[in-house]
Amino acid sequence: MDRSVEHLMNFLENSNRNGLALMAISILFYLAVFHLILYIKNREKYFLHYSTYAFVNAVALIGRPYESFLKEIYFTFPEFFRLSITPLQFISFIVFSYFLIEILRLKSYYPRFIQFYIRYTVFISLVYGVFFLGVFFWDGYDLMRQFYFFVFMPITLIFTLIGIFLIVKSNEKVKAPILYGFLAIGIAAFLFGFLAAEKDTVITDRYFYILYVGILIENFFFTYALAIKQRENFEEKIKIQDELLFRFTENGELRAQLNRQLQHEIVQKEEKIIELESDAESERMSRIKAHYERKITELHLRSLRSQMNPHFIFNALNSIKVFLIEKDKDRAILYLNRFSKLIRLVLESSRKTKISLGEELVIAQLYLTLESIRFEDGIELKMQVAEDVRLNEIELPPLLLQPFFENAIWHGLMNRAGEKWIKVVLKRNDKGHLLSIRDNGIGRKASQEINAKRTMKKESIGMSLSKERLELFNQNERVYYHFDIIDHEGDQLGPSGTEVIFYLEGSR
Repeated sequence: MDRSVEHLMNFLENSNRNGLALMAISILFYLAVFHLILYIKNREKYFLHYSTYAFVNAVALIGRPYESFLKEIYFTFPEFFRLSITPLQFISFIVFSYFLIEILRLKSYYPRFIQFYIRYTVFISLVYGVFFLGVFFWDGYDLMRQFYFFVFMPITLIFTLIGIFLIVKSNEKVKAPILYGFLAIGIAAFLFGFLAAEKDTVITDRYFYILYVGILIENFFFTYALAIKQRENFEEKIKIQDELLFRFTENGELRAQLNRQLQHEIVQKEEKIIELESDAESERMSRIKAHYERKITELHLRSLRSQMNPHFIFNALNSIKVFLIEKDKDRAILYLNRFSKLIRLVLESSRKTKISLGEELVIAQLYLTLESIRFEDGIELKMQVAEDVRLNEIELPPLLLQPFFENAIWHGLMNRAGEKWIKVVLKRNDKGHLLSIRDNGIGRKASQEINAKRTMKKESIGMSLSKERLELFNQNERVYYHFDIIDHEGDQLGPSGTEVIFYLEGSR
């Protein structure tokens, strides 16, 4: 037994000669490459930070193994490795802290402290960079090391203690393996420093196995933590997909039920009209017929509105699908929450034959906000309502304006680079009110040219539905609502664009 222990200690104390050091460095390089590939695939920052952390530590240890190709690399650039050992340790501390911030989501728990810490790391990195440049422009090597050991390290110790406290308080599942890895490398570094303090190189070389074992244990726990995190992300993605599927199915059932109910009511009303036509006197029949024709017109309006809902919902659900494919879960969640709010407003308006212009603009503004998330620079909505206009007193068919906002985005702004905006102007005129919706897109002519080149051409059904809905609404409410489309080739508001002007007038 004693002989086995003696052989084991002899093996460990010769770690820089028997391949143990080379194995530890090789594992670090492998982890660096492996997690870099995971970052490229998943775009999660903690993979990139961990890859950088493993790579920096591997480079810092290149000169330790004897009788290996790494030693040849070390002696090829001895001055580089001598000068870079302290900067590599500096980078290792900074990147490791960023890794902890991302994998433990500390920004969401302690946003102000993390913002302060990031600003500190940027500032201290700039200062240390100046000292590092001093090594090449003046004899500043000793000054750089003094700044590292007597300024940076004490501050890092304080942040380390605070970080451990914050990690313990967090509710993340990965905090346990992170703390175990933290503890493993901390104990190894302490033991190595204690045993090798003020010893010559020969004695120090015997204790490097403690550092190698600590590094291997640390990276085992960190890799395990990354596996847990990846599993959490996968489960979260599945949860979002299930919720999206449930909402889509629920909306489809509601839409089908509403259409069946509307069709049944239309048949009943038409049968009632036929029955009354055969029984009542001509004058009485005329009044009753007008009453039921008004009801049928109202039902036709609701039926047309139910046709518009799936048209818009398809586009919104397709946007969420794109975010899920691109693994942009944060934007997918944001889009889904706002989409749910908009669906509630649309379903509530579906029970009405008319809503106020104020409610319609709220729905249109929320729709535009959702579509704006899809653009890198967003879409600016400019609202200009005259002071003498009362939005709640103006009534119109629900979801009348949404197709025009949709056309402005998909046919005008989608193919435009740079600033994108939609301007809404509402004011009085002699016959009622005038509502203008203008964009600074590429215009209808350029849009038609682009659409003509596509194999699958996008047909705008919203425009034709809106015209038919306005005709029925005018007949039912005894008003004269109509609109014109104006193409702008260039004026003081912009070089091009399309403007839709609604004339909200009383009866002719």
